[in-house]
Amino acid sequence: MKLRQYIHALGIALPFFVSVTLGELEPWSVTALETWQPSGRPASNPYWYIHVNITNLDPTRSVLDPSIAEGTVYCRIVWLYPDVPYNQVTECEIVDITSPTTWAWTVELLKAADDNPFPTTNFDLRWRAASTLPDSTEEDVQIWTGVGQFEAAKNLQGTCAASGFCLFGLKAESTPVLVDVTSISCWGTVDEALHGLNCDEEAQ
Repeated sequence: MKLRQYIHALGIALPFFVSVTLGELEPWSVTALETWQPSGRPASNPYWYIHVNITNLDPTRSVLDPSIAEGTVYCRIVWLYPDVPYNQVTECEIVDITSPTTWAWTVELLKAADDNPFPTTNFDLRWRAASTLPDSTEEDVQIWTGVGQFEAAKNLQGTCAASGFCLFGLKAESTPVLVDVTSISCWGTVDEALHGLNCDEEAQ
């Protein structure tokens, strides 16, 4: 489903700008994450994936009523190796929301900053979130963005079977993983902003 369809399906759109000083934004919480590396054996499922849930849907909840501004977003990145979709933006699905403001989200797989990135055991994820705004071709857009870092032996744990498949997820003691949130100014449409287009430089 396209982002615009998400926006209209989630309820009544509210004006995009919130005329308040946001102050310090509370972090988002990654509550579940699973990665899969297939065995590569003939007739087996060849797809690699990352599934992740992130909560606290409304980044402006620090200036709104926090009791009505939580939700869950589900993101799914799937690929065929070796075509790892680094720096490709994927739309996320909002699966639960109690915020009165409607939102749309994307996620982007990034290479880890160290010397040994691997797409299922050492990687970063960048999320972008935006509220709705009326349809237009040129508007100022404010999005919220944050990058989470995930690595085996730090906040991931898992196992690789003799057949070749590997399954990793969040360590219990590392759950939730907190993601710092930054406000970014963009221009154009919400869809473009959520894909990282026409935006001020984002923190890496």
